[in-house]
Amino acid sequence: MSAPPRPTIPTLSALPLELETPRLTLRPWTATDADVEAMWPYASDPEFPKLMSWAAHRDKAETRAFLDGVVKQLADGGGITWAIVHAGKVAGSISLMGIRWQLAAWRIDRCELGYWLAPPLWGKGLMTEAAHHALLFGFDTLGLHKITVGCLAQNIGSRRVIEKLGFRHIGVHEDDVWRDGAWHAHLRYELTAARWSDVSTTMPISRPHRT
Repeated sequence: MSAPPRPTIPTLSALPLELETPRLTLRPWTATDADVEAMWPYASDPEFPKLMSWAAHRDKAETRAFLDGVVKQLADGGGITWAIVHAGKVAGSISLMGIRWQLAAWRIDRCELGYWLAPPLWGKGLMTEAAHHALLFGFDTLGLHKITVGCLAQNIGSRRVIEKLGFRHIGVHEDDVWRDGAWHAHLRYELTAARWSDVSTTMPISRPHRT
């Protein structure tokens, strides 16, 4: 069974936020991030985010607005978004979004995982590696009870990442979102702190990788 909620809710921005993995560095985006140029080719590609919840950025002002938003969310304690740095260059982004501790009389202690990775780096296990360490932060450092995640049914790569991380499939939301002229099914998953303590110790991702 999961442990009861932590008696003191932590201040997100006061925690150590830069994470090191065997092949990556996860560091919070900043409002004046110099690596926005590295992000721009992917953020502006109209094909790249078609299976995600966001649309391609039309200009760099939209990218700056995204950065302003994630910096504010961190300051407000509502979420953390990291730049994924590989071989010294930004290669993607990963978030623990919508952190909520209380709902009326209920403690819920949960958030939503979100991520993207540059296509040239797909198929190397990097996204699973980044997400594993984001979950470590969410459960072990922040003390969350549950992390949820979703993807469109046709997003096979994202489904593989989610399943490797040990998430439990909780259902299919049929015709859940409208995009590009069609309704799409949305797969939903969850991972509790108790299940995380079981699956994280046996994941091969927890061991160092060769470059």
